[in-house]
Amino acid sequence: MGVIIKPALIDHIIKDMSDKFDHAIVNVDGKMERYPIHNTSISGQTVRKYVFVQDSDAIGKTILGASLKDKDGNELISQSMKISKSNKGFLISFELEVKVNV
Repeated sequence: MGVIIKPALIDHIIKDMSDKFDHAIVNVDGKMERYPIHNTSISGQTVRKYVFVQDSDAIGKTILGASLKDKDGNELISQSMKISKSNKGFLISFELEVKVNV
């Protein structure tokens, strides 16, 4: 007999995972800055978390990377980047697709 995972369980996994992310740490010119999660989007089995870096924090600086952390400060995911900002703020997107195999 095989195990059948019902869509409701996958929905719970996605929501529980999404709820674990509390804030972002963004590396701006080598300085680690804390930012709130600006927005969350869940579509099917994909979770997207958005972090907005304000104009005043980004103009003329280089964003070197970002990570999402839980409420205890544990790093859950990270991504490196090297983006120089010369005008408006910057929206960082984290995209996570949930795949379940049995």
